[in-house]
Amino acid sequence: MGIDPSFFQPEHIHVMVNHFPVTLILLIPPVLLAGLFFGKKSILAGGFSFCILADLITPVVMQTGESAHTRFEMGQIKPPLDEEGDIAAEMHEDMAEKAAPLLYFVGFGGIAGLLILRFRPAWKNHITVIVILTTLGATFFTLQAALLGGRIRHQEFRIQKNPTPNHIRND
Repeated sequence: MGIDPSFFQPEHIHVMVNHFPVTLILLIPPVLLAGLFFGKKSILAGGFSFCILADLITPVVMQTGESAHTRFEMGQIKPPLDEEGDIAAEMHEDMAEKAAPLLYFVGFGGIAGLLILRFRPAWKNHITVIVILTTLGATFFTLQAALLGGRIRHQEFRIQKNPTPNHIRND
């Protein structure tokens, strides 16, 4: 009894790995702030390492998401998306394309942070603040992409339409 080969389709991999950048981007600011507060280079190094991990997993998330979207459009995934799911998928993709460059920039900040910790420790506070601010910007777009992604198949995450418009009263 082995693993079902359909388990390794892009849509499955995407659903498994897309949580890593979201989770890491949420962990980075508190970890870096703790590193600043306690003055511990080891905590800062951990936070900067999270930046690099978020950066490294992002291309996998983007590629598997793009492949999954193509498979949806080609009708290879059943059941097909309903109209609202298809709209959510397009919006999710657009937001992910905005988040990805910011995640890559956060990764470069993590590399810079680790290098500064090693070679210019006096600059550690400056790079840490820059990375935190960059991460906060990336967090906004990453969370928006995640929320939109949840709406693709989950109707409970979609904005509920009011069945009775405001101009009609049932008095």
